[in-house]
Amino acid sequence: MTLSVPDPAADLLPELVALCRARLSTGERADAVLPLCDTLGVLLGGACDPRMRALMATLSLSQAARSGMARLPGGSCWGAPADIALVLGTAAHLLDFDDDETEVAMAHLSAPSLSAALAVAGRSGVEAGLPELIDAYVTGCKAMLLLGSAVNPALYRAGWHATSVLGIFGATAAAARLLALDEAATAQAFSLAASAASGPRGAFGGEGKPLQVGLAAGQGVRAALLAQAGWQGAAGALAGPRGVLTRMAVLRPATAPADFPPPGFVTKLYPSCTATHAAVAELIVLRALDGDRPPHAIRCGIDPFVPRILIPGLPDGPDAARFSLGYCLAYAALHGTLGPEAFAPAAFAAGAPADPAIRDLMDRITIEDDASLPKGPSGIATGASVMLVLEDGTVLSGRREAAPGSRQSPPGADDLQRKFAGCLAPLCGAEAAGALWRRLASLSGFSSAGALLDALPAAFA
Repeated sequence: MTLSVPDPAADLLPELVALCRARLSTGERADAVLPLCDTLGVLLGGACDPRMRALMATLSLSQAARSGMARLPGGSCWGAPADIALVLGTAAHLLDFDDDETEVAMAHLSAPSLSAALAVAGRSGVEAGLPELIDAYVTGCKAMLLLGSAVNPALYRAGWHATSVLGIFGATAAAARLLALDEAATAQAFSLAASAASGPRGAFGGEGKPLQVGLAAGQGVRAALLAQAGWQGAAGALAGPRGVLTRMAVLRPATAPADFPPPGFVTKLYPSCTATHAAVAELIVLRALDGDRPPHAIRCGIDPFVPRILIPGLPDGPDAARFSLGYCLAYAALHGTLGPEAFAPAAFAAGAPADPAIRDLMDRITIEDDASLPKGPSGIATGASVMLVLEDGTVLSGRREAAPGSRQSPPGADDLQRKFAGCLAPLCGAEAAGALWRRLASLSGFSSAGALLDALPAAFA
Protein backbone atom coordinates (compact mmCIF):
# COMPACT_ATOMS: atom_id res chain seq x y z
CA MET A 1 0.00 0.00 0.00
CA THR A 2 1.40 3.38 -1.03
CA LEU A 3 0.62 6.37 1.14
CA SER A 4 0.32 9.72 -0.57
CA VAL A 5 2.18 12.53 1.12
CA PRO A 6 0.52 15.95 0.93
CA ASP A 7 2.54 18.47 -1.04
CA PRO A 8 2.64 21.81 0.82
CA ALA A 9 3.38 23.60 -2.46
CA ALA A 10 0.34 22.27 -4.29
CA ASP A 11 -2.19 24.50 -2.60
CA LEU A 12 -0.03 27.57 -2.04
CA LEU A 13 -0.88 29.47 -5.23
CA PRO A 14 -4.64 28.70 -5.05
CA GLU A 15 -4.65 29.84 -1.41
CA LEU A 16 -2.98 33.12 -2.37
CA VAL A 17 -5.50 33.68 -5.15
CA ALA A 18 -8.41 32.94 -2.81
CA LEU A 19 -6.98 35.34 -0.24
CA CYS A 20 -6.93 38.15 -2.81
CA ARG A 21 -10.66 37.70 -3.39
CA ALA A 22 -11.81 37.20 0.20
CA ARG A 23 -14.09 39.72 1.87
CA LEU A 24 -12.80 41.68 4.85
CA SER A 25 -14.95 42.28 7.88
CA THR A 26 -15.85 45.78 8.99
CA GLY A 27 -13.94 45.25 12.20
CA GLU A 28 -10.82 44.10 10.41
CA ARG A 29 -10.90 47.14 8.17
CA ALA A 30 -11.28 49.40 11.22
CA ASP A 31 -8.36 47.71 13.00
CA ALA A 32 -6.13 48.44 10.02
CA VAL A 33 -6.56 52.22 10.19
CA LEU A 34 -3.97 52.98 12.89
CA PRO A 35 -1.24 50.77 11.32
CA LEU A 36 -1.97 52.47 7.99
CA CYS A 37 -1.67 55.93 9.54
CA ASP A 38 1.49 54.99 11.42
CA THR A 39 3.06 53.81 8.17
CA LEU A 40 2.11 57.03 6.41
CA GLY A 41 3.98 58.97 9.10
CA VAL A 42 7.08 56.80 8.79
CA LEU A 43 6.91 57.06 5.00
CA LEU A 44 6.76 60.86 5.14
CA GLY A 45 9.69 60.90 7.57
CA GLY A 46 11.71 58.75 5.21
CA ALA A 47 10.76 60.99 2.29
CA CYS A 48 12.58 63.88 3.98
CA ASP A 49 15.87 62.00 3.92
CA PRO A 50 18.18 63.56 1.28
CA ARG A 51 18.99 60.10 -0.05
CA MET A 52 15.51 59.86 -1.54
CA ARG A 53 16.42 62.59 -4.04
CA ALA A 54 19.15 60.36 -5.47
CA LEU A 55 16.73 57.47 -5.88
CA MET A 56 14.09 59.64 -7.54
CA ALA A 57 16.70 60.99 -9.96
CA THR A 58 17.05 57.50 -11.43
CA LEU A 59 13.33 57.37 -12.36
CA SER A 60 11.20 59.10 -14.98
CA LEU A 61 8.98 61.27 -12.79
CA SER A 62 6.90 64.23 -13.86
CA GLN A 63 5.18 67.27 -12.39
CA ALA A 64 2.23 66.71 -14.71
CA ALA A 65 -0.34 63.95 -14.38
CA ARG A 66 -1.41 61.70 -17.22
CA SER A 67 -4.13 59.08 -17.10
CA GLY A 68 -2.96 55.96 -15.29
CA MET A 69 0.04 57.63 -13.65
CA ALA A 70 0.45 57.38 -9.89
CA ARG A 71 1.22 60.22 -7.49
CA LEU A 72 3.48 60.75 -4.53
CA PRO A 73 2.05 62.39 -1.37
CA GLY A 74 1.14 66.00 -1.94
CA GLY A 75 0.13 65.32 -5.55
CA SER A 76 3.02 67.30 -7.05
CA CYS A 77 5.03 64.42 -8.48
CA TRP A 78 3.77 61.66 -10.77
CA GLY A 79 5.18 58.53 -12.37
CA ALA A 80 4.49 54.99 -13.47
CA PRO A 81 2.75 53.04 -10.67
CA ALA A 82 5.67 50.60 -10.31
CA ASP A 83 8.13 53.51 -9.95
CA ILE A 84 5.94 55.29 -7.41
CA ALA A 85 5.61 52.06 -5.40
CA LEU A 86 9.41 51.74 -5.46
CA VAL A 87 9.83 55.25 -4.06
CA LEU A 88 7.13 54.83 -1.42
CA GLY A 89 8.40 51.42 -0.29
CA THR A 90 11.96 52.64 0.05
CA ALA A 91 10.90 55.72 2.01
CA ALA A 92 8.67 53.66 4.29
CA HIS A 93 11.57 51.40 5.27
CA LEU A 94 14.47 53.85 5.08
CA LEU A 95 14.42 54.80 8.78
CA ASP A 96 13.62 51.24 9.97
CA PHE A 97 10.72 52.80 11.89
CA ASP A 98 7.93 50.86 10.12
CA ASP A 99 5.93 48.12 11.81
CA ASP A 100 7.23 44.57 12.07
CA GLU A 101 5.69 41.11 12.45
CA THR A 102 8.05 38.90 14.40
CA GLU A 103 6.45 35.46 14.50
CA VAL A 104 5.00 34.27 11.16
CA ALA A 105 6.03 36.48 8.25
CA MET A 106 9.05 37.63 10.29
CA ALA A 107 8.82 40.73 8.12
CA HIS A 108 7.74 44.34 7.98
CA LEU A 109 4.24 43.97 6.55
CA SER A 110 3.07 47.50 5.86
CA ALA A 111 5.98 49.03 3.93
CA PRO A 112 5.67 46.89 0.76
CA SER A 113 1.92 46.23 0.99
CA LEU A 114 0.73 49.78 1.67
CA SER A 115 3.20 51.32 -0.79
CA ALA A 116 1.87 49.13 -3.59
CA ALA A 117 -1.72 49.83 -2.59
CA LEU A 118 -1.14 53.60 -2.55
CA ALA A 119 0.54 53.54 -5.95
CA VAL A 120 -2.29 51.64 -7.64
CA ALA A 121 -5.16 53.24 -5.72
CA GLY A 122 -3.98 56.78 -6.41
CA ARG A 123 -3.69 56.58 -10.20
CA SER A 124 -5.00 59.53 -12.19
CA GLY A 125 -8.38 58.82 -13.73
CA VAL A 126 -8.89 55.52 -11.91
CA GLU A 127 -8.66 56.44 -8.23
CA ALA A 128 -9.93 53.87 -5.75
CA GLY A 129 -12.07 54.62 -2.71
CA LEU A 130 -10.68 54.45 0.81
CA PRO A 131 -12.39 51.12 1.64
CA GLU A 132 -10.77 49.58 -1.43
CA LEU A 133 -7.38 51.01 -0.45
CA ILE A 134 -7.64 49.55 3.05
CA ASP A 135 -8.81 46.18 1.74
CA ALA A 136 -5.85 46.02 -0.65
CA TYR A 137 -3.40 46.99 2.09
CA VAL A 138 -4.71 44.33 4.47
CA THR A 139 -4.78 41.74 1.67
CA GLY A 140 -1.11 42.39 0.95
CA CYS A 141 -0.19 41.99 4.61
CA LYS A 142 -2.20 38.78 4.82
CA ALA A 143 -0.50 37.38 1.74
CA MET A 144 2.87 37.89 3.43
CA LEU A 145 1.58 36.13 6.55
CA LEU A 146 0.21 33.23 4.53
CA LEU A 147 3.51 32.71 2.75
CA GLY A 148 5.44 33.25 5.97
CA SER A 149 3.55 30.39 7.59
CA ALA A 150 4.78 28.13 4.76
CA VAL A 151 8.46 29.15 4.66
CA ASN A 152 9.45 30.48 8.09
CA PRO A 153 11.44 30.31 10.24
CA ALA A 154 13.57 28.39 7.73
CA LEU A 155 13.59 31.23 5.17
CA TYR A 156 14.71 33.84 7.68
CA ARG A 157 17.26 31.59 9.36
CA ALA A 158 18.76 30.79 5.95
CA GLY A 159 19.73 34.46 5.58
CA TRP A 160 16.87 35.83 3.49
CA HIS A 161 15.26 39.19 4.27
CA ALA A 162 11.65 38.12 4.57
CA THR A 163 10.37 41.68 4.13
CA SER A 164 11.63 41.84 0.57
CA VAL A 165 11.23 38.15 -0.36
CA LEU A 166 7.63 37.99 0.88
CA GLY A 167 6.97 41.69 0.34
CA ILE A 168 6.89 41.36 -3.44
CA PHE A 169 3.98 38.96 -3.09
CA GLY A 170 2.26 41.25 -0.58
CA ALA A 171 2.60 44.06 -3.10
CA THR A 172 1.32 41.79 -5.87
CA ALA A 173 -1.70 40.84 -3.78
CA ALA A 174 -2.53 44.47 -2.98
CA ALA A 175 -2.20 45.52 -6.61
CA ALA A 176 -4.14 42.52 -7.95
CA ARG A 177 -7.02 43.30 -5.63
CA LEU A 178 -7.20 46.95 -6.66
CA LEU A 179 -6.96 46.02 -10.33
CA ALA A 180 -9.82 43.53 -9.81
CA LEU A 181 -7.88 40.77 -11.57
CA ASP A 182 -9.80 37.55 -12.05
CA GLU A 183 -8.54 34.28 -10.58
CA ALA A 184 -6.47 33.32 -13.62
CA ALA A 185 -4.79 36.72 -13.94
CA THR A 186 -4.11 36.88 -10.19
CA ALA A 187 -2.35 33.52 -10.39
CA GLN A 188 -0.30 34.81 -13.32
CA ALA A 189 0.65 37.89 -11.33
CA PHE A 190 2.09 35.81 -8.48
CA SER A 191 3.92 33.57 -10.94
CA LEU A 192 5.46 36.60 -12.63
CA ALA A 193 6.40 38.16 -9.29
CA ALA A 194 8.34 35.01 -8.42
CA SER A 195 10.92 36.02 -11.04
CA ALA A 196 11.95 39.02 -8.94
CA ALA A 197 11.68 37.71 -5.36
CA SER A 198 14.96 38.25 -3.52
CA GLY A 199 16.75 40.15 -0.79
CA PRO A 200 19.50 38.96 1.63
CA ARG A 201 19.83 39.78 5.31
CA GLY A 202 23.39 40.60 4.38
CA ALA A 203 22.02 43.96 3.26
CA PHE A 204 21.26 44.89 6.90
CA GLY A 205 23.19 47.95 7.98
CA GLY A 206 23.31 49.48 4.51
CA GLU A 207 21.08 51.35 2.09
CA GLY A 208 20.40 48.17 0.13
CA LYS A 209 18.00 47.04 2.88
CA PRO A 210 15.37 49.77 2.34
CA LEU A 211 16.05 49.67 -1.39
CA GLN A 212 15.20 45.98 -1.67
CA VAL A 213 11.92 46.60 0.15
CA GLY A 214 11.11 49.39 -2.31
CA LEU A 215 12.04 47.15 -5.20
CA ALA A 216 9.70 44.47 -3.85
CA ALA A 217 6.82 46.97 -3.76
CA GLY A 218 7.53 48.20 -7.28
CA GLN A 219 8.03 44.77 -8.80
CA GLY A 220 4.83 43.48 -7.20
CA VAL A 221 2.88 46.30 -8.85
CA ARG A 222 4.62 45.62 -12.17
CA ALA A 223 3.77 41.92 -12.01
CA ALA A 224 0.09 42.67 -11.42
CA LEU A 225 -0.04 45.18 -14.27
CA LEU A 226 1.67 42.74 -16.63
CA ALA A 227 -0.80 40.03 -15.68
CA GLN A 228 -3.62 42.47 -16.39
CA ALA A 229 -2.07 43.01 -19.83
CA GLY A 230 -2.09 39.28 -20.51
CA TRP A 231 1.42 38.20 -19.57
CA GLN A 232 1.72 34.54 -18.58
CA GLY A 233 3.91 33.15 -15.83
CA ALA A 234 4.93 29.54 -15.25
CA ALA A 235 2.78 27.75 -12.67
CA GLY A 236 5.82 26.34 -10.89
CA ALA A 237 7.73 29.61 -10.55
CA LEU A 238 6.41 30.31 -7.05
CA ALA A 239 6.43 26.97 -5.27
CA GLY A 240 7.01 24.20 -7.80
CA PRO A 241 10.02 21.87 -7.56
CA ARG A 242 12.20 24.61 -9.04
CA GLY A 243 10.16 27.50 -7.68
CA VAL A 244 11.72 30.42 -5.84
CA LEU A 245 10.22 29.64 -2.42
CA THR A 246 10.98 25.93 -2.73
CA ARG A 247 14.62 26.74 -3.42
CA MET A 248 14.83 29.17 -0.51
CA ALA A 249 13.22 27.01 2.19
CA VAL A 250 11.56 23.68 2.88
CA LEU A 251 7.86 24.44 2.55
CA ARG A 252 5.31 23.61 5.24
CA PRO A 253 1.51 23.59 4.91
CA ALA A 254 0.37 27.22 4.88
CA THR A 255 -2.05 28.63 7.42
CA ALA A 256 -4.36 31.46 6.40
CA PRO A 257 -4.08 34.42 8.81
CA ALA A 258 -7.10 34.76 11.06
CA ASP A 259 -7.02 38.52 11.51
CA PHE A 260 -5.07 41.71 11.03
CA PRO A 261 -3.06 42.98 12.82
CA PRO A 262 -1.82 39.50 13.80
CA PRO A 263 -0.57 38.52 17.28
CA GLY A 264 3.10 39.04 16.35
CA PHE A 265 2.57 42.60 15.07
CA VAL A 266 4.84 45.30 16.52
CA THR A 267 4.29 49.03 16.06
CA LYS A 268 7.81 50.32 16.42
CA LEU A 269 8.52 53.00 19.00
CA TYR A 270 12.23 53.31 18.13
CA PRO A 271 13.80 53.72 14.65
CA SER A 272 16.07 50.70 15.00
CA CYS A 273 15.96 46.94 14.51
CA THR A 274 13.08 45.35 16.42
CA ALA A 275 15.58 43.02 18.10
CA THR A 276 16.93 46.03 20.07
CA HIS A 277 13.60 47.32 21.34
CA ALA A 278 12.89 45.26 24.46
CA ALA A 279 16.37 45.90 25.83
CA VAL A 280 16.23 49.63 25.05
CA ALA A 281 12.77 50.02 26.59
CA GLU A 282 13.80 48.25 29.80
CA LEU A 283 17.03 50.24 30.04
CA ILE A 284 15.13 53.53 29.71
CA VAL A 285 12.87 52.44 32.60
CA LEU A 286 15.88 51.57 34.74
CA ARG A 287 17.63 54.82 33.88
CA ALA A 288 14.60 56.78 35.07
CA LEU A 289 15.14 55.24 38.51
CA ASP A 290 18.74 56.41 38.91
CA GLY A 291 18.23 60.16 38.79
CA ASP A 292 21.30 61.90 37.38
CA ARG A 293 23.83 59.25 38.34
CA PRO A 294 25.85 58.30 35.25
CA PRO A 295 25.87 54.73 33.95
CA HIS A 296 29.07 52.72 34.32
CA ALA A 297 28.28 49.41 32.65
CA ILE A 298 25.42 47.46 31.09
CA ARG A 299 24.82 43.72 30.86
CA CYS A 300 22.12 42.58 28.45
CA GLY A 301 20.69 39.11 27.85
CA ILE A 302 19.03 38.31 24.51
CA ASP A 303 17.90 35.29 22.50
CA PRO A 304 20.91 33.27 21.23
CA PHE A 305 19.85 33.82 17.60
CA VAL A 306 19.54 37.62 17.85
CA PRO A 307 23.28 38.37 17.41
CA ARG A 308 22.94 36.85 13.93
CA ILE A 309 20.43 39.59 13.12
CA LEU A 310 22.44 42.45 14.62
CA ILE A 311 25.82 43.98 13.70
CA PRO A 312 28.69 43.84 16.23
CA GLY A 313 31.34 46.44 16.95
CA LEU A 314 31.31 50.19 16.47
CA PRO A 315 28.77 51.20 13.81
CA ASP A 316 30.25 53.21 10.96
CA GLY A 317 27.09 55.24 10.31
CA PRO A 318 23.36 55.57 10.98
CA ASP A 319 22.27 52.51 9.00
CA ALA A 320 24.65 50.19 10.83
CA ALA A 321 23.80 51.85 14.17
CA ARG A 322 20.17 50.82 13.82
CA PHE A 323 21.44 47.22 14.01
CA SER A 324 23.94 47.79 16.81
CA LEU A 325 22.49 46.79 20.17
CA GLY A 326 25.54 48.26 21.90
CA TYR A 327 25.06 51.65 20.27
CA CYS A 328 21.30 51.70 20.95
CA LEU A 329 21.84 50.80 24.62
CA ALA A 330 24.64 53.33 25.09
CA TYR A 331 22.64 56.13 23.51
CA ALA A 332 19.53 55.28 25.53
CA ALA A 333 21.53 55.05 28.77
CA LEU A 334 23.10 58.48 28.24
CA HIS A 335 20.04 60.30 26.86
CA GLY A 336 17.03 58.45 28.26
CA THR A 337 15.53 58.08 24.80
CA LEU A 338 16.23 56.61 21.36
CA GLY A 339 14.67 58.79 18.69
CA PRO A 340 15.52 59.76 15.11
CA GLU A 341 18.21 62.16 16.36
CA ALA A 342 20.24 59.15 17.55
CA PHE A 343 20.67 58.15 13.90
CA ALA A 344 21.25 61.55 12.33
CA PRO A 345 24.37 61.77 10.14
CA ALA A 346 25.82 64.35 12.54
CA ALA A 347 25.91 61.69 15.29
CA PHE A 348 28.74 59.93 13.42
CA ALA A 349 32.18 61.01 12.31
CA ALA A 350 35.15 59.20 10.78
CA GLY A 351 33.28 55.91 10.62
CA ALA A 352 32.24 55.78 14.30
CA PRO A 353 29.86 57.42 16.78
CA ALA A 354 30.93 61.03 17.19
CA ASP A 355 30.22 61.19 20.95
CA PRO A 356 33.19 59.78 22.91
CA ALA A 357 30.87 59.04 25.86
CA ILE A 358 28.91 56.62 23.67
CA ARG A 359 32.09 54.92 22.47
CA ASP A 360 33.40 54.61 26.04
CA LEU A 361 30.15 53.16 27.37
CA MET A 362 29.94 50.69 24.48
CA ASP A 363 33.25 49.24 25.70
CA ARG A 364 31.53 48.44 29.02
CA ILE A 365 28.46 46.74 27.56
CA THR A 366 28.27 42.96 27.77
CA ILE A 367 25.77 41.12 25.58
CA GLU A 368 25.10 37.48 26.39
CA ASP A 369 22.68 34.69 25.58
CA ASP A 370 19.55 34.34 27.67
CA ALA A 371 17.83 31.10 26.72
CA SER A 372 15.16 31.62 29.40
CA LEU A 373 13.32 34.30 27.43
CA PRO A 374 9.96 33.07 26.08
CA LYS A 375 9.81 32.21 22.39
CA GLY A 376 6.88 32.42 20.00
CA PRO A 377 6.22 30.50 16.76
CA SER A 378 9.36 31.95 15.15
CA GLY A 379 11.54 30.25 17.75
CA ILE A 380 13.26 33.57 18.45
CA ALA A 381 12.52 35.49 21.65
CA THR A 382 11.91 39.22 21.28
CA GLY A 383 12.42 40.02 24.97
CA ALA A 384 15.56 40.95 26.90
CA SER A 385 17.02 41.08 30.38
CA VAL A 386 19.02 44.16 31.39
CA MET A 387 21.35 45.02 34.26
CA LEU A 388 22.46 48.64 34.65
CA VAL A 389 25.49 49.33 36.85
CA LEU A 390 25.89 52.93 38.01
CA GLU A 391 29.21 54.61 38.77
CA ASP A 392 28.53 54.48 42.51
CA GLY A 393 28.16 50.67 42.31
CA THR A 394 24.36 50.60 42.41
CA VAL A 395 22.93 47.76 40.33
CA LEU A 396 19.49 47.99 38.74
CA SER A 397 18.03 45.07 36.82
CA GLY A 398 14.88 44.29 34.90
CA ARG A 399 13.39 41.97 32.33
CA ARG A 400 11.00 42.58 29.46
CA GLU A 401 9.49 39.59 27.67
CA ALA A 402 8.13 41.38 24.59
CA ALA A 403 9.01 44.39 22.49
CA PRO A 404 7.16 47.64 23.24
CA GLY A 405 4.44 48.23 20.68
CA SER A 406 3.56 44.52 20.54
CA ARG A 407 0.23 42.98 21.48
CA GLN A 408 1.71 42.10 24.88
CA SER A 409 2.82 45.71 25.39
CA PRO A 410 0.61 47.80 23.08
CA PRO A 411 1.42 51.41 22.23
CA GLY A 412 -0.72 54.13 23.76
CA ALA A 413 -2.46 56.85 21.82
CA ASP A 414 0.15 59.35 23.03
CA ASP A 415 2.95 57.08 21.81
CA LEU A 416 1.49 56.96 18.30
CA GLN A 417 0.86 60.69 18.04
CA ARG A 418 4.31 61.52 19.41
CA LYS A 419 5.92 59.19 16.87
CA PHE A 420 3.88 60.68 14.03
CA ALA A 421 4.83 64.23 15.03
CA GLY A 422 8.48 63.23 15.26
CA CYS A 423 8.43 61.76 11.77
CA LEU A 424 6.81 64.91 10.37
CA ALA A 425 9.07 67.32 12.28
CA PRO A 426 11.04 68.27 9.12
CA LEU A 427 7.74 69.16 7.42
CA CYS A 428 5.57 70.86 10.03
CA GLY A 429 5.15 71.68 13.70
CA ALA A 430 3.69 69.41 16.35
CA GLU A 431 0.29 71.14 16.27
CA ALA A 432 -0.13 70.68 12.52
CA ALA A 433 1.09 67.09 12.76
CA GLY A 434 -1.41 66.40 15.53
CA ALA A 435 -4.27 67.81 13.46
CA LEU A 436 -3.26 65.66 10.48
CA TRP A 437 -2.96 62.57 12.68
CA ARG A 438 -6.47 63.06 14.05
CA ARG A 439 -7.86 63.52 10.56
CA LEU A 440 -6.08 60.46 9.24
CA ALA A 441 -7.07 58.33 12.22
CA SER A 442 -10.75 59.05 11.54
CA LEU A 443 -10.28 58.91 7.74
CA SER A 444 -12.88 61.64 7.49
CA GLY A 445 -13.22 63.99 4.56
CA PHE A 446 -11.31 61.93 1.99
CA SER A 447 -13.36 61.16 -1.10
CA SER A 448 -10.79 58.75 -2.54
CA ALA A 449 -7.30 57.33 -2.10
CA GLY A 450 -6.04 60.12 -4.35
CA ALA A 451 -7.63 62.73 -2.11
CA LEU A 452 -5.88 61.16 0.86
CA LEU A 453 -2.51 61.36 -0.90
CA ASP A 454 -3.12 64.97 -1.94
CA ALA A 455 -3.89 65.93 1.68
CA LEU A 456 -0.46 64.79 2.86
CA PRO A 457 2.56 67.11 2.91
CA ALA A 458 4.55 67.15 -0.32
CA ALA A 459 7.56 65.56 1.38
CA PHE A 460 9.09 64.35 -1.90
CA ALA A 461 8.97 67.76 -3.60
